[in-house]
Amino acid sequence: MSFPFALEPLPPPRPTSFEIMKELNESRSKEFPDKRNAEPAEVLYAQFAPPTPPRTSTRFNAQDAEITVISSDNVLFRLHKMNVQVTSGGLLQSKVDNDFLTLTEPAEVLEILFEFLYPDYETDLERLDFSALLSVAEAAEKYGVFYAMSHCTFCLRKHTLFHSVELLRFAVRYRKEKMLAELTPTLLDIELDEVITILPPTAFGEFCLFRDRWVKVLLKCFALVIETSIEHDQNKSYPCSREPQTQITRRLKGFLDDAIAKPSSLFPEQLDRTFLQLEVILVGNGCTWCKDAFVTFKDCVLDRVKELPQTFAVELY
Repeated sequence: MSFPFALEPLPPPRPTSFEIMKELNESRSKEFPDKRNAEPAEVLYAQFAPPTPPRTSTRFNAQDAEITVISSDNVLFRLHKMNVQVTSGGLLQSKVDNDFLTLTEPAEVLEILFEFLYPDYETDLERLDFSALLSVAEAAEKYGVFYAMSHCTFCLRKHTLFHSVELLRFAVRYRKEKMLAELTPTLLDIELDEVITILPPTAFGEFCLFRDRWVKVLLKCFALVIETSIEHDQNKSYPCSREPQTQITRRLKGFLDDAIAKPSSLFPEQLDRTFLQLEVILVGNGCTWCKDAFVTFKDCVLDRVKELPQTFAVELY
């Protein structure tokens, strides 16, 4: 059977509204993936779980307390208002909401700090490591707990050998001018680009003048070593020429290298130890010229160092 006209193919079926919406949702999910589906169930539970109820300190839980302090890790400390007023100058200046104080320090720090509020507690700061002691000291300064401030500062001085830079920052931040003066050797040994991040601008300018006087002594030592070396090398008949490692010029060069790396090695106490070691070496040298040159160098350096200020004293604003 034939038709008088050509048959055209039927158009493809039009997508239903359900298929259109499904395709649209799939394209959107590719562009904007739902990250909530990728999170584990524990994370989702932690986001919507009720907050952990606060616990109360077993040591500071007086029933007749008027003030409740909340630590950063949600621990309650119940304190007597009279004790806080007498022993602290800044704790009550924090924001108090219905006799509740919310502080930024954790409970392990506040537990030690609040011992200084009550006279019947005997606080032993010696058992703390440096990090814990520094945290307690900063909290004492922040809230003005008077006895804790002095006690912490005294104990921090015992950590000068290994934590001198941290103590410098603490001294500047809380205006501990006496501690800063005691840390003068450490301040001299630090590079200026780090010192400028520690000292305030006015104190940094004064320190540059202080350091310049010590640098001039170093330059004088360098000139003396060169002068001694040239004069010594002109005569090869000295007894020390058989053992060059004992020559005074080589020993003084090592001394100068150490002084450039650590200018605090020019302080009198360290100078005395260094010169004593050099004298022991020169005993077996047998060279009279080396011994005379050493005595001349020693007297010159000691005279110049005695004229220098031994501590960096400045007012911290």
